[in-house]
Amino acid sequence: MAEQEPGGPVSGGGPSGDDSPPGTLTIADRVLEKIAARAALDIPGVVRHRSGVGSVLGPVGERSALPHATVHAGGTRITLSLALEWPCAVAEVSRRTRDHVAAEVERLTGVVPLRVDVTVSKFEPRQAIRRRQRGYVDLPPVREDTPPDTAQANPPSDAPDAAGPPHRTAAFTPTISIETGARR
Repeated sequence: MAEQEPGGPVSGGGPSGDDSPPGTLTIADRVLEKIAARAALDIPGVVRHRSGVGSVLGPVGERSALPHATVHAGGTRITLSLALEWPCAVAEVSRRTRDHVAAEVERLTGVVPLRVDVTVSKFEPRQAIRRRQRGYVDLPPVREDTPPDTAQANPPSDAPDAAGPPHRTAAFTPTISIETGARR
C-alpha cells in the first residue's frame, strides 16, 4: 500500500478550515495498478487485449487482459505489460506510455513512481482491431483430426448415412457478429 505523508497532496481539508492535515491517505496497490493500466490506454498504439475465453465472454478472462500493471515497493516501481497495434513505432509508443503512466499516477494519487518498466507482450494486427471495433469476434478453426461428439456417441456402421454426405466444417472459420451500439 502506498501511504501519503502528512503535508502531501491532501492537506487543509479539516472542517475548521485550518491548514493542519486531517490524517493520512492510504492508497491500495490495486488502485495504483488500475490507474496505470487505464493511463496506458490513453496512448495511441496501446490496445486492449484479452486472451482465451475472456475474449469472447467479456470480463471472465480479466486476469489475462492487457494492459496489465503490477505495483512494487508501495508504488515506487510499476511494471506494465502491453498489447500494441501492429505496425507501430514500438520504442516511441513504449516511451510515451512510460512517461504518461508515471505522470498520471503522480497527478491522481500524489505517489511518485521512481521507475515504470514496460513489457510489450502482444502485437495486435491493425485489421483484427478494426474487425473487433465493428463487432466481429473470430472463433478458432475447427480441428479436422477431432471427430465430432455425435460420431463418438454412435459407433460407425456399415450402412450409409441417410442424412447425406458429411459436412466439411474445417473449410471455414466461424465468426460471431455482436451489436456494440446498445448497452443493457
